[in-house]
Amino acid sequence: MDCELFRERLGADPASLDEAGIAHEHSCAACAAYANRLRAAEALVADALRFDVARVRSTAAATEHSVAWGDRRPWYAAAAAAAVAAVAVWVGVTFLPSNDPNQLALAIQDHWHHEPAAWVRTEVAVSPAALVAALGGQASVDLERLSVVSYARSCLVNGRWVPHLVVQGEAGPIMVLLLPRENLSAPLPLELPEDGLRGELLPLESGSVAILGDADESFETVRRAVTDAITWTT
Repeated sequence: MDCELFRERLGADPASLDEAGIAHEHSCAACAAYANRLRAAEALVADALRFDVARVRSTAAATEHSVAWGDRRPWYAAAAAAAVAAVAVWVGVTFLPSNDPNQLALAIQDHWHHEPAAWVRTEVAVSPAALVAALGGQASVDLERLSVVSYARSCLVNGRWVPHLVVQGEAGPIMVLLLPRENLSAPLPLELPEDGLRGELLPLESGSVAILGDADESFETVRRAVTDAITWTT
């Protein structure tokens, strides 16, 4: 099971996964984190929706004199509505696309921590079928312009499913995210100094490309190779 199918099934019913889904969640740190966030959001919504009835019944049972339902409903309804609204905002920030370039840069840097298995030195290239599946018809890649592409997945970044590639550089593996619908006006730096990483978020025609790798990498060479190799197809 791939990440996209897992998250589609999880979204349909976060409380129920088949064996393949459970196995994928155990093996994929990014999807496990996604599942935890989604289940937490669902639990908050469920609590907010049942808050009104449960609290009113408890209060009514403890009250000796009669109080009309209509007198209590506005307070409890407002509290429940506020809780649901807060959850909606949290889910929106977590899962929905943002047009803020700085938010995009933060999402890219955070994504580096989600798939540690991709960060290995290797001369083994990903299969052509896996690369095509990861690109998802959003872009084409001229492999002759790149070094070894050792990893290819479709990943959720900043609320959108995008191709996530790892290219082998001179100093180590390099994360390359293809962002066909993220239109930037200027480059933005990417920095994870505690991990010894740096990179750039670069405009590329109607979209953009994120490059993140070892701080000792020759990024001028990587930037030229990546931007020359990518063509948007959407």
